[in-house]
Amino acid sequence: MKQQVIASALLPTLPREEGAVDSATLELLAAWRLEDATDDPEAIEAAEQELAEFKEAMNENRASLGERLLY
Repeated sequence: MKQQVIASALLPTLPREEGAVDSATLELLAAWRLEDATDDPEAIEAAEQELAEFKEAMNENRASLGERLLY
């Protein structure tokens, strides 16, 4: 039950028009987010470093093409 409550809290708030929300997909994405969650400082630091390197590479590529930087 606790995981179900947490998973519900992770779902984005979207307009609730009839048939507009694919709740099965949102539930799957929330479940994956829970599976990937960690409090391990080393894992968090590694993920943050990977994200920083990705952003830097994206900006380098866009700068070399004369495009606007994303990050």
